[in-house]
Amino acid sequence: MNPIVCCQDLQVRQEVHKLGVLILLWRRQLGMTQYQLADKSGLAQSYISDLESGAVDPRWSTIYRVIYGLGEMNIQDFLNGPQTIRSLKIH
Repeated sequence: MNPIVCCQDLQVRQEVHKLGVLILLWRRQLGMTQYQLADKSGLAQSYISDLESGAVDPRWSTIYRVIYGLGEMNIQDFLNGPQTIRSLKIH
């Protein structure tokens, strides 16, 4: 699998970074290591690290693999963030 290197467009890079932060926050909320998420999603640990840091711009199919690796949730639940994030948005 060749990751698509993040493009130079600032807005896209910011959104890719936000996606990486979401993955990181969900993974930590669920008490998972990068290795565990990699195993459950069928991706390499180094790729999970690249995703979390915003170093790569993943395809939708990769995003879905990560979401399924995090557990039983749909894309909307994932995008809403873990409970701790939702409670921060409310206050």
